[in-house]
Amino acid sequence: MELEEKLKNLAQFNLMRGKDVAPPKVKPRMVEELDGKLMKNQYGEFVLVRKDFDPRQLHPHIQLSFPINFHGKSLSLICTSKKSIIGKTDPLPFNLQETIFIDCETTGLAGGAGTYAFLVGLGFFFDDEFRVEQYFMQDFHQERAVLSGITKRLNEFKFLVSFNGKCYDLPLLESRFLINRLDFDSSRWMHFDLLFPSRRLWKRRIGDCSLGNLEQQILSIKRDRDVPSFMIPQIYFDYLRTGETEPLIPVFHHNVHDILSLLILSFLIDQVLEDFTPAGINDPIDLYSLGRIHYHFGNYQQSERCYQQALAEKLPSDWRFTIYLNLALLYKRTGLWDKAKEVWHQLMEEDFPFYPMVYEELAKYYEHRRKDFQQALSLVENVLTHLNSGRFYEDDSISQRRSSVSAERLSWQYRKERLLRKMERTRIRQNVDSS
Repeated sequence: MELEEKLKNLAQFNLMRGKDVAPPKVKPRMVEELDGKLMKNQYGEFVLVRKDFDPRQLHPHIQLSFPINFHGKSLSLICTSKKSIIGKTDPLPFNLQETIFIDCETTGLAGGAGTYAFLVGLGFFFDDEFRVEQYFMQDFHQERAVLSGITKRLNEFKFLVSFNGKCYDLPLLESRFLINRLDFDSSRWMHFDLLFPSRRLWKRRIGDCSLGNLEQQILSIKRDRDVPSFMIPQIYFDYLRTGETEPLIPVFHHNVHDILSLLILSFLIDQVLEDFTPAGINDPIDLYSLGRIHYHFGNYQQSERCYQQALAEKLPSDWRFTIYLNLALLYKRTGLWDKAKEVWHQLMEEDFPFYPMVYEELAKYYEHRRKDFQQALSLVENVLTHLNSGRFYEDDSISQRRSSVSAERLSWQYRKERLLRKMERTRIRQNVDSS
């Protein structure tokens, strides 16, 4: 974000006033202004703000069904497992009715022992509605009360959904519980961090996979007058200094929107993996990413379908080359050698840069599968000609190749000599048989 834009945000949210007002010790209108309730437990007081939403009204294009109709098998798989699901018929243990969504607003973005979670948002299904509860720390001495309150709610659920929670929210909460000498074991929940599947699905196309950018680029959600994340710590410190609650209200709205976006995103990711091409997967690069995910989990038919549909769209040459290469490797993995051969030949014939791996795969096919040593030798000599002329195509994003051209040349020369020996033995055998 440019400096000029940051200054405009500071002015918009009244963070450039330079006030030096001592906050009142008692803030009697705090609860009313935030539309919350003052809660008490054995550790003190905190403010609880509660809002209910109809899930069917949260997004115009993404169908958010009630929890009883949501199985989340694919969401659970992509967040928790790296193993193939071939042959598995039982759904993975995921229940949306036992799932809670979490997002924290903190006094700093870098983390560390001096960072507090002054606002913790928790979202969960309650009857037929989606409820968001926000636990707010009016001052630092209320931290233990807030932590105790969120623990009581979290313990009612088995599954936890966050965005970058594995690297930020959960470690931060664990440190705050430890400092306050309270028990908190994050391993008791099955944790689904949506940052990682979001990157696997959309990073190749949109790059920035922050929640805000995913809202704009993937979910088509535009927030009105949203407070930027980098300003939130300063807004809270200004509140502690001045006692004014009004600047905090956009922070509460920001936190609610984060929780709702987590819910929408979780449904979208699950629908994308189950239904193949719902809203959110309408770009060929995204289809390639989806194909990679299906390949990773052994869903080879779905993976092939993704690759083929992506290739049917208009794509830059480098992306077409990458997808064709992955399609050929899929055919090789599944034993469809003739289909793999066709793709490798297409990679040689189309206007793609020279890439030795394609020739290598074809040479191995003709040598070991077809026993056509002459055809394999022709491919090897073609590569050697390119290597000797210095025309050598290398792309580390597809496969890590040998860094030394001389070593590459020796490898191909050895392959050529082996083929010549095989051809000679075949010739001798044929002569013996004919005599």
